[in-house]
Amino acid sequence: MSATHYSGPLRYSGKGDTGAWGTSLAIGIDTDLVSFMDDFLCVALDATNNWTVVKDTGAAAAIGADTLNGVLTLTSTATTDNDGASVQGNEVYKARADKSLWFETRLQCTDAVQSDICVGLTTNFVTNPEAMLTAPDRIVFQIDDENSSILCKTEVGGVETSTDSGIDLANNTYVTLGFRVIGTGQVQFFVNRELVATHTTNITQEELALAAMSLSGNATGTRVTTIDYLFAAQTR
Repeated sequence: MSATHYSGPLRYSGKGDTGAWGTSLAIGIDTDLVSFMDDFLCVALDATNNWTVVKDTGAAAAIGADTLNGVLTLTSTATTDNDGASVQGNEVYKARADKSLWFETRLQCTDAVQSDICVGLTTNFVTNPEAMLTAPDRIVFQIDDENSSILCKTEVGGVETSTDSGIDLANNTYVTLGFRVIGTGQVQFFVNRELVATHTTNITQEELALAAMSLSGNATGTRVTTIDYLFAAQTR
């Protein structure tokens, strides 16, 4: 009996069909997959080639100095409400029929109740970091100030579907947030790589950019959101 040799890309097995976030994602280089990951290992944030930085005057987006694994910090001004910073890439990701699209990040913040945080894929925004919250087309995780709930959102033309993940962000505690877009009709959201929500409505087919944003929720104290990495991949 002759052996059958598999010639496709090596993939995570998905043993037990648990539906975990990365079970169908290729391991290593796969030319059928377009992927980008910033682990923030450099000494300065690349605001020339990888990221457009939109921030308020006193806020900062910077690489954390001498921090294990490399991190991006988004820091607000100490005494200003709705002050903060953001990074965004190019609009190169899109939900398409018979294709898949993945996003993942790992982050923590100093004040989960008094921060606005948004991460995921969005149409580009300008002028202020808070404009990510009102971008008309998005697939994102969002935390609103006065409430530490991790919300899962899909949005088309300003009309959104929002689901509370049932998990709250905690101070100074890392959480892993990811989603998979399946074709044009479904988005699966994962917190700590466990499925928490599935959306089948308001899934945009606009071109989207990888982005992250953090704002202070009030005028007392500095808020810092620390992002370990930002990752996105899509079927070519």
